[in-house]
Amino acid sequence: MTQPFLRKFEAMEKFDKLTFLRKDFIIYLLPPALIISCFFAFHFFITINGNKQGYLSGMIFYWLVGCLIPVFLWTSKGSRRLLFSVKKINWWQGLLLIIPIALAFFFGPFKQRIHEATTLIISLSLPYAFVNAFCEEFLWRGLFFVHHQGNFFYAVAVPSIWFGIWHYVPLSVQPASTGNLYFILSAIGLGLCWGTATYYTRSIFWSIISHAILDWTGLGILYYFS
Repeated sequence: MTQPFLRKFEAMEKFDKLTFLRKDFIIYLLPPALIISCFFAFHFFITINGNKQGYLSGMIFYWLVGCLIPVFLWTSKGSRRLLFSVKKINWWQGLLLIIPIALAFFFGPFKQRIHEATTLIISLSLPYAFVNAFCEEFLWRGLFFVHHQGNFFYAVAVPSIWFGIWHYVPLSVQPASTGNLYFILSAIGLGLCWGTATYYTRSIFWSIISHAILDWTGLGILYYFS
């Protein structure tokens, strides 16, 4: 009886070490590796395809390689199902999701760009925004929450900072009209809002909705038609 017990104990200890290493990797190594690889990918694609096609290729690289692959590698089917479950939210969680959208409508580029946008651009901007929101929330909120439940700092604060810093990559190609630093700090603030909502609802469903609507207000497809 002793040998099987020892083998089981050693297997559990090995599993705990692997889990610990994975958590550390996700916090400290995955984000900078993602930022560096995406930076080179964006600039490589722009070199061979031009600014607009290269930018879109860079975003697709980010969505597939940077967001979806890590999530599917390091989360289980059960945890992914739970992340997409529709949970009830209270008033302050709702505010965390609504305030970013309101600010985007009144202080973002929406008022300026809506006059330039055609019906086609307005329509295409919605799926573009949803794809981006789905992939980013899956990674920056979902993956970090799954591996750091119960630790607000690592589940919300740290990925929010990395999320903001990541935006330097597309900004290095297409600078923000409001200034890159302001854009990055705003992204950190948004990450804190969506991350906090995810942390307390234990779901990324509502943060995806909020993120997608906010991204839609930017009418991102307009860049490719301008």
